[in-house]
Amino acid sequence: MSTEPDLSLVAAPKQDGLLHRAAEEIAEMFGVHRQLDKLLYESAQQVGGVEFASIFNPIPIERLNAKPRPDAINHDQAFLRSNPLSSAETESALGLLEILHGDFAGDNIDVFEAFAEREKFFERLADGHSFVFVGSHLEFQDVGFNLGYLTRAAHRYGFDRLDTRTTLMIGRLLGYLEVMGLNVIDDILRKASNVLKTFPVSGGEAVNEGDITDEDLNRRVRNFRKQQNTRTRQEFMNLMTSDHGHLVIEAGSGSRDAKDEHGYVVMEPFAGGTREDLYLAVQAGASIYPIFGDYGNTEEPSVVEIGNEITSLASPQHAHGIGEIIASMGNRARGAAAKEHPEIARFRAPIRYGNYEVHKD
Repeated sequence: MSTEPDLSLVAAPKQDGLLHRAAEEIAEMFGVHRQLDKLLYESAQQVGGVEFASIFNPIPIERLNAKPRPDAINHDQAFLRSNPLSSAETESALGLLEILHGDFAGDNIDVFEAFAEREKFFERLADGHSFVFVGSHLEFQDVGFNLGYLTRAAHRYGFDRLDTRTTLMIGRLLGYLEVMGLNVIDDILRKASNVLKTFPVSGGEAVNEGDITDEDLNRRVRNFRKQQNTRTRQEFMNLMTSDHGHLVIEAGSGSRDAKDEHGYVVMEPFAGGTREDLYLAVQAGASIYPIFGDYGNTEEPSVVEIGNEITSLASPQHAHGIGEIIASMGNRARGAAAKEHPEIARFRAPIRYGNYEVHKD
């Protein structure tokens, strides 16, 4: 039996009335879902060409035809609640930090613990204040590591679990990837937080409608993505306006940052939706913390720095300034690390925030 997913469109029967309309809706839903599967699975296979490639693998292709549909790749679900059955499961997922970073993991926890003490972070979270951590992907997706190390710091403060207080805002591509046989979303990230899935509009995780040859399907994919991102924003604002303190951790550029012809890191500018979210968050009373996370491995140390609290933005456009802050923090932190570790090449690579004045959202 072939393991290729059935990506053919379901043809709607030619009846009139309610049955006909229902069949059309079913055909549209399956056509969009299968096309998204095709595009995102192809993107997952291409992840093997980047740094740290040995960590990520595409999920088995058979999962695309699974019933019921796995939450991680269910396109009708935007907000996924955390799913640990016990603290031991959360601890098992967090154990990947020590596996991937070895002896350097303790130093990373110290950074988040010092931040929490400086800002009285956990006390304010418990009192009902909401926060957004905004980082960048650099050469490696760092959102999950920011979550993991913050959770480790919470353990030192006596919090048994942090999952009900935190949400990761991530691209849907991660649902098509696994690490050490564990699905990145369902088996790892949801053990320590809620997950809010988005369709990024730029970079390697974007759904490129230009790859869809059927113009009618192109329209349906575009409309579906727009509807789902609207749902994502609504869920985000529900968190920001709740009297239950909440933390959202995201990478504002929504995709892996690029390298130019000189090997310099170029941060993908924040898209219009991201800028609007950040603006609305501070309008609702939340605080933003820029975070620079340059995570290494078992052989190379990480460099992590958390910036000063941001409580106001004059407009969504001014959210670009947060990206500038992250790039500045990164250059300063890498410069200091390069003096201590001159043998590590990545510490000598400058970082700049992309040209957002001409960037098209």
